[in-house]
Amino acid sequence: MELVGNINSNKQKYLYFRTEATDANDDATGDSACFPASSLMGMQPTADSTLTLYFKSMVRRSPDGSVDSANSLDNHDTIQLTLSSANTHLVAIQAIVEAINTSSLSVIVVANDDSGGTEYLSESGISACGTITVAAAYANS
Repeated sequence: MELVGNINSNKQKYLYFRTEATDANDDATGDSACFPASSLMGMQPTADSTLTLYFKSMVRRSPDGSVDSANSLDNHDTIQLTLSSANTHLVAIQAIVEAINTSSLSVIVVANDDSGGTEYLSESGISACGTITVAAAYANS
């Protein structure tokens, strides 16, 4: 018999990012995004104080709407995070991985630039959410 408390023991976690400071302006692609943690493909430094996260594209589909497995890695979505101290990428990477592995929350706020209450992942050294890039839908032609 399955106990109710065990139903969500393997629940999906999501990573939230917001680069838009004004609530009324958070209404377009690139203002904020929430990705399943399972779609995180990797992270790398792209400048002294910039860490770029790569995700499987959230809108990548074949013309019939199904996932295009043959071309599924041809494009990706990215999030650029600004670090408060140069060359501390490993600290941020470790904090993100630790949060994914240990947080009891379903939605993990990694970087939220909302002027009404900014929030950055604890102990990460992240100081801002930079560019959020969602790749265009794939058209198999």
